[in-house]
Amino acid sequence: MLTTYLPPHISPDQVQACLGLLSDTHMPSRWPRLHDTLSHIFADVDLILHAGDVGELWVLDELSRIAPVVAVHGNDEPADTPQMLPEKEIVTVAGQRILLWHGHYTDRVDELESRRTQTMLPKLERIARHGQRVGAKFVHFGHWHIPLICEIEGVTLVNAGAFASGNLTTRQLIQTVALLFVLENGRFHITHIDVNSQELHQPQDVVALDFLTALRPYTGSILSPELQALAPQFQHNPETIKVMWQLAPSCWWGGKEMITREDVEKEYGDNLK
Repeated sequence: MLTTYLPPHISPDQVQACLGLLSDTHMPSRWPRLHDTLSHIFADVDLILHAGDVGELWVLDELSRIAPVVAVHGNDEPADTPQMLPEKEIVTVAGQRILLWHGHYTDRVDELESRRTQTMLPKLERIARHGQRVGAKFVHFGHWHIPLICEIEGVTLVNAGAFASGNLTTRQLIQTVALLFVLENGRFHITHIDVNSQELHQPQDVVALDFLTALRPYTGSILSPELQALAPQFQHNPETIKVMWQLAPSCWWGGKEMITREDVEKEYGDNLK
């Protein structure tokens, strides 16, 4: 597997360790199960790092059939998961310190306030500063559902991407994981992989982008155009949220293209205006 996902200029002899990176599985509420392809993609890894929004803890049990797992919790977990997993974890491999963190704000008010700023660079600088505080040259984080690699202030930041959608009205268009190759002399090489095709995925250069532009290739609406116009009406309504939890899986993994107004009214009643 090392030769499959390593570029030609890096010899397997230069690899001191190989880690599998993933995040935002949200299982089983937003995605039912791990892809069978993971056992192939992660076949030769020494360790798997899960950067949060795991879902139920059996996800980690299944991953551990491939390799040992270290995980942190995210901001959108079942009630028990944050009690069992830490917010952050430091992992040291081949002399290199890695910070594993979901990347969210602990306080929900701070999290929502942070979303007012769309520019990516300040968001990336915040992640890098957390790495600097613990002396880590590498930070693996999740939360954004955007695969990326960049170096900020001497810290390499990697988001492996996501399996599941970020909310009830969208789907994850490209599902990715990453491989972290720890090389000689403190160097790293990171490869992103589409878990469906098992082919290499090249992330965008996100540093100069705004958040929504960076997110666009990876997230698509599951609402019909008419329903999108009505979305502000029902996105915070407990009854219609319950209906969306019933309908969304048909798009997330059931093959349905979109949810229509008629779909919602069939479950909710003729109350949409």
